[in-house]
Amino acid sequence: MPENLDLVAAMHPSSRPAEPDDPWQLHACELPGRPEVMLRMIVEEYARLGFDTQQLLALARHPFYAGLHGLWRYFGEERLEEEVRRILSRTGVMRVRDVQAPPCPAVVQIRLPQP
Repeated sequence: MPENLDLVAAMHPSSRPAEPDDPWQLHACELPGRPEVMLRMIVEEYARLGFDTQQLLALARHPFYAGLHGLWRYFGEERLEEEVRRILSRTGVMRVRDVQAPPCPAVVQIRLPQP
C-alpha cells in the first residue's frame, strides 16, 4: 500500500454530530419538467403507502411538502383533486391489514409407521 495516502477512520454518519453545513441535508429546488408527470409519480408513491385522495390533498395544502404543495399551487385545488382522483382510479390505493394468528394449540407428536 502506498504510504502517501491520507486515510481516515471509517465513521457511520449516525455516530457523528450533525453540522449546519451537513452535505446530507436535503434541499429542494425547482427544475424544468412536466408537472403532470411529477404529480403522477408523487400520487403513485403515496398511494402505495395507503394515502387516499383526501389525505393527499391535505398534504398538498401544507407548505412542508414542497413538491406536492408546488403542484397544488400550479394546478389549483379543483384541478389537483381531479388529477389525483384520475390517477388513483388507475392505480388504486394499497391497504394493508396486520392480523395476528391465534396461538397454536399444544404441540402434537406425529409418529410415522416403520417400514
